[in-house]
Amino acid sequence: DIYFMAKCHELFEKYQTARLFIEQTQKERFDDWIISPEDNKNAEKYFTLYIKSILYEAALINYNILVDLSWTLTYVSAEYSLYEFDSTGNVINVKDVSGLHTIEDAYQMLRDTEKAVTTPHTQGSPFTYLKKMCPEYTDAIDLIINFWRLFSNSQIRSLYNYTKHKGVLHYKDYNNKTMPSDISDVQKQISLNESITDLISFDDNILFPYINELIKLLKEAVNPSPIIM
Repeated sequence: DIYFMAKCHELFEKYQTARLFIEQTQKERFDDWIISPEDNKNAEKYFTLYIKSILYEAALINYNILVDLSWTLTYVSAEYSLYEFDSTGNVINVKDVSGLHTIEDAYQMLRDTEKAVTTPHTQGSPFTYLKKMCPEYTDAIDLIINFWRLFSNSQIRSLYNYTKHKGVLHYKDYNNKTMPSDISDVQKQISLNESITDLISFDDNILFPYINELIKLLKEAVNPSPIIM
């Protein structure tokens, strides 16, 4: 119960963070952020776009982390035993997580369980094993697998992976040039305003319903004690 609720709280906090950042992009002015002469409208416009891009990218990263955490939440909920690994990564023991443990042992058990999480639909994924061993989690596991199959090839995931692995995004909203004259001209370009709209729509219509349904299914399976906060 404690393991499940701990990951639920982490998921909720990450969602709050992502939503906070994306909602801040809807502000028309950022007076607390911008320091520029009152009559310099070009500078104000540039810095407004720049601040929006910071907020957008923070939201983009947190939403994607949230998706990954949903796998961990599902795995931790279904995994009643923990694998103990040697220095080479081979399983040497299986430890029961039922009963009472010290805080130190409980902490380490959860960390060890988290290490076993992989992409839901990959060959040899532990989720396949858990579906067989814990059939009451089948609906929740199928939900994350189906969601990931659609989301993994989306623009939102692609932009997240680009910022994480390849470089900095540049936004077409800044200029309308056709020939490169600056380093920003050869960076990956997207529309900031369109990307913000897409991310809000993704949250409202896809991500939130997914997370809401996932937690509902997991609560039904885990049935955590109401005294666990």
